[in-house]
Amino acid sequence: MMKSGTRVVVAAAVAATLGLLTGCGGDSDDAKGKGGGVKDERTAAAAPLSAAQLEKAAVTKADVKGFEIEKMSEKEFSDGGSAKAEKAACQPIAQLMGSSFDPAPKASVYRTYAQSKGGKLGGSGLIRLSTYGGGDAERTVKDLRGAVSACQGGFAAKDGSGKKSDVAKVTPQADPGLGDESLSFSLLDASKDKAVVKFAVVRAGSQLSVFFGVNLMDASKSDVPAELLKAQTTKLEKANAS
Repeated sequence: MMKSGTRVVVAAAVAATLGLLTGCGGDSDDAKGKGGGVKDERTAAAAPLSAAQLEKAAVTKADVKGFEIEKMSEKEFSDGGSAKAEKAACQPIAQLMGSSFDPAPKASVYRTYAQSKGGKLGGSGLIRLSTYGGGDAERTVKDLRGAVSACQGGFAAKDGSGKKSDVAKVTPQADPGLGDESLSFSLLDASKDKAVVKFAVVRAGSQLSVFFGVNLMDASKSDVPAELLKAQTTKLEKANAS
């Protein structure tokens, strides 16, 4: 169990990041996925996981050292409402952290995380695990690729309350190279805070793992930790295979 002081700090960091994201809310070589192949055919054949199976497949602090990981409820996740991009092409990015998705997942579970080394907290963020109906996980990844390509110059957006909250820049990042296909990118917030939020999305069969990472003290250190990505993907793939 997370110590109470640590829990407060993590909750505050994640809440602040959620506020940024709900206000947000051509494929580069780094943004291209790995879709196809024997592995993809095998995981695609597996039935979508249930909400209960997603809960079991979610990474815990026992799975990866140096992280505090806590459950997050659907209400906590979606309380800020859904962002709306003025450009339709950018909506797949804007909606990532909102309360509604197109296509909509059949079930989702959420986890907050914070790096904890030597008693000091580092970057923090969220993990959303979602299971989709036939072809919808693939479509979500495809739509995101298109949005990353089309919206690198940024886009105007409004948060769930209708307030202006624009994105200054979208930058493709190196493909994590995990699951059946994956991609990664960052957003630069257009407000005076200039926060940087990094996203990674991994598809394993009909499931998506959506990660975001932020460092509110030092934007240059915002990241989605590679060890967390790998641990969660491995656990989800095992759930698919069982």
